[in-house]
Amino acid sequence: MIATRPGVLLIGDTLHVGGTEGQFVEVACGLDRSRWDIHLTCLDAVGPLRARIEASGMVVWSCGRGSFKSPRFVLAAWGLARYLRAHRIRLVHCFDFYSNILGVTAARIAGAPAVIASQRELGDLRTPLQRRFYRLSMRLADYVLVNAEAVAERLAHARVLGPERIVLIPNGVNTVRFSPQPIRPRHRAGHVMVGALANLRAEKGLEHLVHAMVLVRDRYPQERLTIWGDGPLRADLTRLIDEVGLSGSAELRGATTEPETALQAMDIFALPSLSEACPNVLLEAMASGLPVVATRVGGNPALVEDEVTGLLVPPGDPDALAKAIIRLMEDPMLADRLGAAAREVVCARFGVNRMLARVQALYERALDTHRSDIGVRTQLA
Repeated sequence: MIATRPGVLLIGDTLHVGGTEGQFVEVACGLDRSRWDIHLTCLDAVGPLRARIEASGMVVWSCGRGSFKSPRFVLAAWGLARYLRAHRIRLVHCFDFYSNILGVTAARIAGAPAVIASQRELGDLRTPLQRRFYRLSMRLADYVLVNAEAVAERLAHARVLGPERIVLIPNGVNTVRFSPQPIRPRHRAGHVMVGALANLRAEKGLEHLVHAMVLVRDRYPQERLTIWGDGPLRADLTRLIDEVGLSGSAELRGATTEPETALQAMDIFALPSLSEACPNVLLEAMASGLPVVATRVGGNPALVEDEVTGLLVPPGDPDALAKAIIRLMEDPMLADRLGAAAREVVCARFGVNRMLARVQALYERALDTHRSDIGVRTQLA
């Protein structure tokens, strides 16, 4: 008798460019289709990352939602629950804030045997009502997947759920797609290109990088800054670049669906964030062999060992950021050594296949030991 593949539904918020969205696509395209009957939905399935899903032969649809206080939310939850029952979905894996709430609600209405929620960030920019809904969705899930130890510690400290239901699986990077360039841009263009790649939001701290580049250019006026990404602070950053006199040497390039190409154009990667969990882009820069300067916040120190695989600086400190960048500019051998060591660590610990194996092991556990008490939070190996 041929065993039926368990139905698994992945639900995300959007398919716009972002770290969580990128991991949604990696899991969606990387799961073993001989083991799982995979279904994909997003609250809004229109976005630049949709093309990659469709290129892999998968279909993704929009399930929609309204405000938590709106009848549209109830209708979306019931509609998704009907889909789960009709397709005999046994496991629902939710990836982001709104998809956690909608997906967990629908899964419990439908009676799906296993539900995995996710907490993939440390920022807390929600309203009190949103936080209450979110905590309820966490408590109703069988497991909560987190991508950084710092996130696990926050969840445990807040007593949102027992530590035995928190599972740590770091993000995974395709180390073939993200690989070092044989010749760095500084050797081609005659100047060092400092780069960043981030959503243009307050927690990314990009204004501190702009101020740091003013200090860098006081000593090395030929050096340049490129920031890839888009978001609500684009106009503010454009204005700041003009105000500090960097309009001829700093550029905002907008969002990209080819981050590997953006990273290949950089000599030094900077991540000035004020809050991070397990930033995809930091792992991607490390996999690309770039020397990285990152802030000592959240999950960054778990990825970057200071003076070994990169340089760590305090958050919100343009002076420290500038000094670290200048140090890498003035010592190319150090920059090359840090970049090589960073790639070695990513290949060993953060490859996409390793992440996918852990996720699928969690699926098996959730289905085989439904709501079992395993005693301690474990990192899947």
